[in-house]
Amino acid sequence: MRKVFVGVDVASGKLDISITLDGLIYDPLQILNNESSILGFFDYLKTTYKKSEFYFGYEATSNYMHVLQKLAHKNDFKQIMINPYVMAHYLKHLSSRKKNDKIDSKGIAKFIQTLDQEDFKTIFNQDHKSLRKYTSAINLLRKLETQLKNFIHSQKENPIDSLDLFLVSLELKIKETKKGLEKEAEKVLKELFPHVVELQKEIKGVGYALLLELVPIFLKSQNYTLKQLQSFVGLSPRIFESGTSVRKKESLSKRGSSLVRKLLYLSAMSAIRFNDIIKEKYTRLVEGGKNKMVALVACMSHLFRAVYIKFNQGLVHA
Repeated sequence: MRKVFVGVDVASGKLDISITLDGLIYDPLQILNNESSILGFFDYLKTTYKKSEFYFGYEATSNYMHVLQKLAHKNDFKQIMINPYVMAHYLKHLSSRKKNDKIDSKGIAKFIQTLDQEDFKTIFNQDHKSLRKYTSAINLLRKLETQLKNFIHSQKENPIDSLDLFLVSLELKIKETKKGLEKEAEKVLKELFPHVVELQKEIKGVGYALLLELVPIFLKSQNYTLKQLQSFVGLSPRIFESGTSVRKKESLSKRGSSLVRKLLYLSAMSAIRFNDIIKEKYTRLVEGGKNKMVALVACMSHLFRAVYIKFNQGLVHA
Protein backbone atom coordinates (compact mmCIF):
# COMPACT_ATOMS: atom_id res chain seq x y z
CA MET A 1 0.00 0.00 0.00
CA ARG A 2 1.32 3.44 -0.95
CA LYS A 3 2.15 5.98 1.72
CA VAL A 4 1.00 9.56 1.18
CA PHE A 5 2.59 12.16 3.48
CA VAL A 6 0.65 15.36 4.12
CA GLY A 7 2.44 18.35 5.67
CA VAL A 8 0.12 21.00 7.09
CA ASP A 9 1.02 24.51 8.20
CA VAL A 10 -1.83 25.46 10.55
CA ALA A 11 -3.15 28.99 11.02
CA SER A 12 -6.32 30.25 12.69
CA GLY A 13 -8.28 30.63 9.45
CA LYS A 14 -6.44 28.54 6.87
CA LEU A 15 -4.35 25.43 6.26
CA ASP A 16 -1.44 25.36 3.81
CA ILE A 17 -0.95 21.78 2.65
CA SER A 18 1.83 19.94 0.82
CA ILE A 19 1.42 16.35 -0.37
CA THR A 20 4.34 13.99 -0.90
CA LEU A 21 4.20 10.65 -2.71
CA ASP A 22 7.18 8.50 -3.70
CA GLY A 23 9.57 11.34 -2.82
CA LEU A 24 7.79 13.86 -5.08
CA ILE A 25 6.23 16.98 -3.53
CA TYR A 26 3.23 18.40 -5.33
CA ASP A 27 2.38 22.11 -5.44
CA PRO A 28 0.98 23.29 -2.09
CA LEU A 29 -2.70 24.05 -1.82
CA GLN A 30 -4.65 26.14 0.66
CA ILE A 31 -8.01 25.45 2.31
CA LEU A 32 -10.05 27.06 5.07
CA ASN A 33 -9.50 25.81 8.59
CA ASN A 34 -13.03 24.56 9.18
CA GLU A 35 -14.80 21.20 9.21
CA SER A 36 -16.43 21.34 5.76
CA SER A 37 -13.22 22.36 3.97
CA ILE A 38 -11.15 19.71 5.74
CA LEU A 39 -13.70 16.96 5.02
CA GLY A 40 -13.75 18.05 1.38
CA PHE A 41 -9.97 17.78 1.26
CA PHE A 42 -10.14 14.29 2.81
CA ASP A 43 -12.59 13.23 0.08
CA TYR A 44 -10.15 14.57 -2.50
CA LEU A 45 -7.30 12.54 -0.96
CA LYS A 46 -9.30 9.31 -0.88
CA THR A 47 -10.45 9.78 -4.48
CA THR A 48 -7.08 10.83 -5.90
CA TYR A 49 -4.83 8.44 -3.96
CA LYS A 50 -6.81 5.23 -3.81
CA LYS A 51 -5.50 2.29 -1.79
CA SER A 52 -3.10 4.54 0.11
CA GLU A 53 -2.23 5.15 3.75
CA PHE A 54 -2.25 8.79 4.80
CA TYR A 55 0.26 10.28 7.23
CA PHE A 56 -0.40 13.80 8.51
CA GLY A 57 2.12 16.09 10.20
CA TYR A 58 1.54 19.53 11.74
CA GLU A 59 3.12 21.74 14.36
CA ALA A 60 1.60 22.28 17.79
CA THR A 61 -0.40 25.52 17.48
CA SER A 62 -2.60 25.98 20.54
CA ASN A 63 -6.17 25.02 19.51
CA TYR A 64 -5.90 25.93 15.82
CA MET A 65 -5.20 22.30 14.86
CA HIS A 66 -8.19 21.06 16.92
CA VAL A 67 -10.56 20.46 13.98
CA LEU A 68 -7.88 18.86 11.76
CA GLN A 69 -6.76 16.60 14.62
CA LYS A 70 -10.31 15.49 15.44
CA LEU A 71 -11.31 14.76 11.83
CA ALA A 72 -8.05 12.97 11.00
CA HIS A 73 -8.64 10.76 14.06
CA LYS A 74 -12.20 9.97 12.95
CA ASN A 75 -10.94 9.00 9.49
CA ASP A 76 -8.22 6.74 10.95
CA PHE A 77 -5.43 8.78 9.34
CA LYS A 78 -2.07 8.48 11.06
CA GLN A 79 -0.91 11.80 12.46
CA ILE A 80 1.87 13.42 14.42
CA MET A 81 1.99 16.77 16.20
CA ILE A 82 5.54 18.06 15.74
CA ASN A 83 7.46 20.09 18.30
CA PRO A 84 7.90 23.59 16.71
CA TYR A 85 11.44 23.72 18.14
CA VAL A 86 12.39 20.55 16.25
CA MET A 87 10.68 21.79 13.08
CA ALA A 88 12.45 25.15 13.17
CA HIS A 89 15.85 23.42 13.22
CA TYR A 90 14.84 21.07 10.41
CA LEU A 91 13.72 23.98 8.20
CA LYS A 92 17.07 25.66 8.80
CA HIS A 93 18.70 22.39 7.76
CA LEU A 94 16.88 22.64 4.41
CA SER A 95 18.76 25.95 3.87
CA SER A 96 15.73 27.73 2.47
CA ARG A 97 16.35 31.46 2.09
CA LYS A 98 12.64 32.17 2.04
CA LYS A 99 10.07 31.40 4.74
CA ASN A 100 6.31 31.40 4.37
CA ASP A 101 3.40 29.11 5.13
CA LYS A 102 3.65 27.16 1.86
CA ILE A 103 7.39 26.58 2.29
CA ASP A 104 6.77 25.48 5.89
CA SER A 105 4.16 22.94 4.76
CA LYS A 106 6.67 21.53 2.27
CA GLY A 107 9.27 21.27 5.03
CA ILE A 108 6.81 19.42 7.28
CA ALA A 109 5.93 17.00 4.46
CA LYS A 110 9.64 16.27 3.91
CA PHE A 111 10.30 15.88 7.63
CA ILE A 112 7.54 13.36 8.35
CA GLN A 113 8.84 11.13 5.54
CA THR A 114 11.97 10.57 7.65
CA LEU A 115 9.97 9.25 10.61
CA ASP A 116 9.12 5.67 11.50
CA GLN A 117 5.51 4.54 11.38
CA GLU A 118 5.53 4.12 15.18
CA ASP A 119 6.23 7.86 15.52
CA PHE A 120 2.73 8.73 14.31
CA LYS A 121 1.12 8.44 17.73
CA THR A 122 -0.90 11.62 18.14
CA ILE A 123 -4.52 10.95 19.04
CA PHE A 124 -7.53 13.20 19.61
CA ASN A 125 -8.97 13.29 23.13
CA GLN A 126 -11.95 15.50 23.99
CA ASP A 127 -11.38 15.21 27.75
CA HIS A 128 -7.91 16.66 27.21
CA LYS A 129 -9.41 19.60 25.29
CA SER A 130 -11.99 20.29 28.01
CA LEU A 131 -9.49 20.26 30.89
CA ARG A 132 -7.00 22.30 28.86
CA LYS A 133 -9.58 25.03 28.32
CA TYR A 134 -10.04 25.34 32.09
CA THR A 135 -6.32 25.40 32.85
CA SER A 136 -5.62 27.88 30.03
CA ALA A 137 -8.31 30.23 31.37
CA ILE A 138 -6.97 29.90 34.94
CA ASN A 139 -3.40 30.58 33.81
CA LEU A 140 -4.54 33.62 31.81
CA LEU A 141 -6.32 35.03 34.87
CA ARG A 142 -3.24 34.29 36.99
CA LYS A 143 -1.08 36.36 34.63
CA LEU A 144 -3.62 39.19 34.53
CA GLU A 145 -3.81 39.21 38.31
CA THR A 146 -0.02 39.50 38.63
CA GLN A 147 0.26 42.20 35.97
CA LEU A 148 -2.56 44.23 37.47
CA LYS A 149 -1.13 43.90 40.99
CA ASN A 150 2.27 45.11 39.76
CA PHE A 151 0.68 48.00 37.86
CA ILE A 152 -1.30 49.17 40.89
CA HIS A 153 1.83 49.03 43.04
CA SER A 154 3.86 50.99 40.46
CA GLN A 155 1.24 53.77 40.34
CA LYS A 156 1.04 54.46 44.08
CA GLU A 157 2.82 57.80 43.66
CA ASN A 158 0.30 58.87 40.99
CA PRO A 159 -3.12 58.65 42.72
CA ILE A 160 -6.35 59.04 40.73
CA ASP A 161 -9.15 58.06 43.09
CA SER A 162 -11.81 56.94 40.59
CA LEU A 163 -9.34 54.97 38.45
CA ASP A 164 -7.59 53.43 41.47
CA LEU A 165 -10.94 52.26 42.85
CA PHE A 166 -11.81 50.64 39.52
CA LEU A 167 -8.44 48.88 39.28
CA VAL A 168 -8.69 47.48 42.82
CA SER A 169 -12.24 46.29 42.10
CA LEU A 170 -11.03 44.64 38.88
CA GLU A 171 -8.18 42.92 40.72
CA LEU A 172 -10.61 41.46 43.28
CA LYS A 173 -12.97 40.32 40.51
CA ILE A 174 -10.15 38.53 38.68
CA LYS A 175 -9.05 36.85 41.94
CA GLU A 176 -12.60 35.69 42.71
CA THR A 177 -13.14 34.43 39.16
CA LYS A 178 -9.85 32.51 39.23
CA LYS A 179 -10.75 30.80 42.50
CA GLY A 180 -14.18 29.90 41.13
CA LEU A 181 -12.66 28.41 37.97
CA GLU A 182 -10.13 26.43 40.02
CA LYS A 183 -12.96 24.84 42.03
CA GLU A 184 -14.96 24.14 38.88
CA ALA A 185 -11.94 22.61 37.11
CA GLU A 186 -11.22 20.38 40.10
CA LYS A 187 -14.86 19.24 40.09
CA VAL A 188 -14.73 18.43 36.35
CA LEU A 189 -11.44 16.53 36.81
CA LYS A 190 -12.98 14.39 39.57
CA GLU A 191 -16.11 13.71 37.48
CA LEU A 192 -14.11 12.64 34.44
CA PHE A 193 -11.53 10.61 36.37
CA PRO A 194 -12.84 9.67 39.85
CA HIS A 195 -9.64 7.74 40.66
CA VAL A 196 -7.67 11.02 40.95
CA VAL A 197 -9.26 11.50 44.40
CA GLU A 198 -7.52 8.38 45.73
CA LEU A 199 -4.36 9.23 43.77
CA GLN A 200 -4.14 12.64 45.42
CA LYS A 201 -4.51 11.08 48.85
CA GLU A 202 -1.95 8.34 48.23
CA ILE A 203 0.84 10.55 46.84
CA LYS A 204 1.41 13.11 49.56
CA GLY A 205 2.62 16.44 48.23
CA VAL A 206 0.58 16.25 45.02
CA GLY A 207 -2.31 18.69 44.80
CA TYR A 208 -5.08 19.30 42.30
CA ALA A 209 -3.29 22.28 40.76
CA LEU A 210 -0.53 19.91 39.61
CA LEU A 211 -2.99 17.21 38.54
CA LEU A 212 -4.92 19.70 36.40
CA GLU A 213 -1.71 20.42 34.49
CA LEU A 214 -0.43 16.85 34.25
CA VAL A 215 -3.62 14.96 33.36
CA PRO A 216 -4.16 16.79 30.02
CA ILE A 217 -0.53 16.01 29.12
CA PHE A 218 -1.09 12.32 29.90
CA LEU A 219 -4.32 12.26 27.88
CA LYS A 220 -2.77 13.98 24.86
CA SER A 221 0.18 11.60 24.85
CA GLN A 222 -1.30 8.23 25.79
CA ASN A 223 0.85 6.43 23.23
CA TYR A 224 4.12 7.99 24.38
CA THR A 225 6.55 6.40 26.81
CA LEU A 226 7.14 7.72 30.30
CA LYS A 227 10.67 8.71 29.30
CA GLN A 228 9.34 10.72 26.34
CA LEU A 229 6.81 12.48 28.56
CA GLN A 230 9.48 13.32 31.12
CA SER A 231 11.49 14.89 28.32
CA PHE A 232 8.38 16.73 27.08
CA VAL A 233 7.95 18.60 30.38
CA GLY A 234 11.66 19.44 30.54
CA LEU A 235 12.79 17.09 33.33
CA SER A 236 15.28 15.15 31.22
CA PRO A 237 18.98 16.09 31.48
CA ARG A 238 20.68 18.11 28.79
CA ILE A 239 23.96 16.35 28.01
CA PHE A 240 26.93 18.00 26.28
CA GLU A 241 28.85 15.45 24.21
CA SER A 242 30.71 17.46 21.58
CA GLY A 243 32.55 20.72 20.91
CA THR A 244 34.18 23.00 23.46
CA SER A 245 31.18 22.60 25.78
CA VAL A 246 31.76 18.87 26.30
CA ARG A 247 32.97 19.34 29.88
CA LYS A 248 29.88 21.22 31.00
CA LYS A 249 27.75 19.68 33.74
CA GLU A 250 24.43 18.08 32.88
CA SER A 251 21.45 20.37 33.37
CA LEU A 252 17.70 20.23 32.88
CA SER A 253 16.60 20.78 29.29
CA LYS A 254 13.81 23.08 30.60
CA ARG A 255 11.74 22.58 27.47
CA GLY A 256 7.99 22.33 27.80
CA SER A 257 5.82 24.03 30.39
CA SER A 258 7.65 26.08 33.02
CA LEU A 259 4.42 26.09 35.06
CA VAL A 260 4.46 22.27 35.28
CA ARG A 261 8.05 22.35 36.55
CA LYS A 262 7.16 25.08 39.05
CA LEU A 263 4.24 23.03 40.40
CA LEU A 264 6.40 19.90 40.54
CA TYR A 265 9.04 21.88 42.44
CA LEU A 266 6.47 23.08 45.00
CA SER A 267 5.02 19.55 45.28
CA ALA A 268 8.50 18.08 45.83
CA MET A 269 9.22 20.65 48.56
CA SER A 270 6.03 19.60 50.31
CA ALA A 271 6.67 15.88 49.72
CA ILE A 272 10.13 16.12 51.33
CA ARG A 273 8.33 17.03 54.56
CA PHE A 274 5.22 14.85 54.44
CA ASN A 275 5.89 11.96 52.03
CA ASP A 276 8.06 9.28 53.68
CA ILE A 277 9.23 7.80 50.35
CA ILE A 278 10.29 11.16 48.91
CA LYS A 279 11.79 12.26 52.21
CA GLU A 280 13.92 9.10 52.38
CA LYS A 281 15.05 9.51 48.78
CA TYR A 282 16.00 13.17 49.23
CA THR A 283 17.93 12.46 52.45
CA ARG A 284 19.75 9.50 50.90
CA LEU A 285 20.83 11.52 47.86
CA VAL A 286 22.03 14.50 49.90
CA GLU A 287 23.90 12.32 52.38
CA GLY A 288 25.45 10.51 49.41
CA GLY A 289 27.04 13.75 48.24
CA LYS A 290 24.45 15.04 45.76
CA ASN A 291 23.77 18.76 45.52
CA LYS A 292 20.46 19.66 47.21
CA MET A 293 18.98 20.98 43.97
CA VAL A 294 20.00 17.81 42.11
CA ALA A 295 18.31 15.75 44.83
CA LEU A 296 15.21 17.94 44.60
CA VAL A 297 14.99 17.48 40.82
CA ALA A 298 15.25 13.72 41.34
CA CYS A 299 12.28 13.98 43.71
CA MET A 300 10.36 16.03 41.11
CA SER A 301 10.97 13.28 38.55
CA HIS A 302 9.92 10.63 41.08
CA LEU A 303 6.61 12.42 41.72
CA PHE A 304 6.01 12.84 38.00
CA ARG A 305 6.53 9.12 37.39
CA ALA A 306 4.37 8.17 40.38
CA VAL A 307 1.45 10.32 39.21
CA TYR A 308 1.78 9.01 35.64
CA ILE A 309 1.75 5.36 36.75
CA LYS A 310 -1.09 5.74 39.27
CA PHE A 311 -3.23 7.75 36.84
CA ASN A 312 -2.87 5.22 34.04
CA GLN A 313 -3.49 2.30 36.40
CA GLY A 314 -6.77 4.00 37.31
CA LEU A 315 -7.70 4.33 33.62
CA VAL A 316 -7.09 0.62 33.06
CA HIS A 317 -9.26 -0.40 36.01
CA ALA A 318 -12.01 2.17 35.33
